[in-house]
Amino acid sequence: MAKLKLSLGLIPSTSKIEQEENALIEEFEKLKKFSESDELKRFNELDARVNSTDFKTKKKHIETLSFKDSEEYNKEQEFKRLDKSKDLVMYFKTRDGVDMKKYHELEGSDKIKRYEELKKTVNSASFKEKQKMKPITFKRTEEYNKFKEYKKLKSDSNVKAYNKLLRKGKTEEAEKLVGVASISRYLGLGEFINSDTFLEKKNMKPITFKDTDEYKQLQEYKNLNNDPDIKFFYKFKSSKELSNFNALNGSQKVSRHGELKEYLQTDKFKERKEYLLDRKRYEKSDLFKEEQEYEKLKKSDDIVWYFKVKDSDKFDVLKHRELTFRDEFDENSLNTKKWLTNHYWGDRLLNERYSLETDLHCYTESENFDIGSSIFSISTRTQKKEGKVWNPDFGGFRNKEFNYTSGIINTGKSFRQKHGIFQAKVKLNTAVGPRHAFYLLADKVTPHIDVCRTGKGKVWMDFFANGKKAARTSISGKYGRGFYIYTLEWTADKLVWKINDYEVFKQTTNIPNEPMYINFSGGLDKPMSGSSSMEIDWVRVYQYKS
Repeated sequence: MAKLKLSLGLIPSTSKIEQEENALIEEFEKLKKFSESDELKRFNELDARVNSTDFKTKKKHIETLSFKDSEEYNKEQEFKRLDKSKDLVMYFKTRDGVDMKKYHELEGSDKIKRYEELKKTVNSASFKEKQKMKPITFKRTEEYNKFKEYKKLKSDSNVKAYNKLLRKGKTEEAEKLVGVASISRYLGLGEFINSDTFLEKKNMKPITFKDTDEYKQLQEYKNLNNDPDIKFFYKFKSSKELSNFNALNGSQKVSRHGELKEYLQTDKFKERKEYLLDRKRYEKSDLFKEEQEYEKLKKSDDIVWYFKVKDSDKFDVLKHRELTFRDEFDENSLNTKKWLTNHYWGDRLLNERYSLETDLHCYTESENFDIGSSIFSISTRTQKKEGKVWNPDFGGFRNKEFNYTSGIINTGKSFRQKHGIFQAKVKLNTAVGPRHAFYLLADKVTPHIDVCRTGKGKVWMDFFANGKKAARTSISGKYGRGFYIYTLEWTADKLVWKINDYEVFKQTTNIPNEPMYINFSGGLDKPMSGSSSMEIDWVRVYQYKS
């Protein structure tokens, strides 16, 4: 079946493979880039958050919130109950009323102080005794007592003697008696009795209670007792309103009422109440915004695509290989840092080119190369040129004139690899005569792997291991008349040759186990006229990744 498909040309077209490969690489690069994108990072953050137990719990909490089940509602109801309680209603009415203001103005005033002072005095036992006093006459005075004492002293023998001496004119003798106590007292009382003060007192009218200061105090007290302010003050002081006020003032009940009233007037409470009564509160939450953002991202084309392909086997071929060498030939000349234009050993040992004894051509340094439109070509053409030939039977190198020239390039100095995928997009040209080849070599003659070569009008795949007989296969020469992608897949246990991803040949024995390098060369199997060329669009080598 495989041979039939090859013979019928039913393998995938080169352009289709390249388009699919490029599309796959482009998509894979997009995948890698997107995997590091902020959009995916944000989606993963939201995915973890929105689907978390914490998020679901918070969402349910917001959706099931009720004002009636809230602390705010309980505080509002508590305030309403307190605000309607009779004692608090009376308390605030009293506190804020004009009577309380007037009461406080009177409380501690001079008028109240005087009234209470008078009341205390008037109601005292001493004051009541004073009210019962008898009228006070001259005979009840101290002056009267002195008058009586004075009259009594007149009968004193010393006083009589004194007065007798005065009547006889014996003044000097009388003066000598002045030092006697009774006489001295007598003389003092006599002087007092003859004073205006005494005479005024002797002639006094009787003094009653109405003539006392206490009577005046009683009248002042009575007047104050009938004063409207005094009546109001003591009536309010004994009122149930003030009693209620004093009982509640500074109490926990009043404090709690004030605390709740103040709280209910805060923006915090009002906003919280409005929030709890809002049936669309979840739609206004940050959680809802995150959920909507998540749902939007979840449906985005890039996210849908990413999760569809990220764990698929679509990119396995790319994931399991790593590009280790490439040349797209998009420079103006051959990159000689990558390529030698000579046999590796010729460059290393001779520092010049050589051909084999059986070759009809010699290799030039660059005359048979051309680069244009990202295509590198090696031409084989009729041209006389002298070169060296290697023939071990004759002891080494000799000079020879050739009728043909061609070109060779290899990576012997710049790149070698053991195992991997070796690919090139090549147009071989399978005309009879020219021999164009894409092959791998190591340091010795073998192993030698022809990924593809032309010969006898066909395309060949060869494997030479350790000088033993070659393993090979060939396909139709038509595969050399256009660009095809030739691939060698080399693992530890097999070699697989492919053309346009279609398997052509497999080798499972004597598998090379040493690094090999890439070669492209032109040449001849037999004489030809004119020229022929092999064109190379690109070369790529990958190493397998586990």
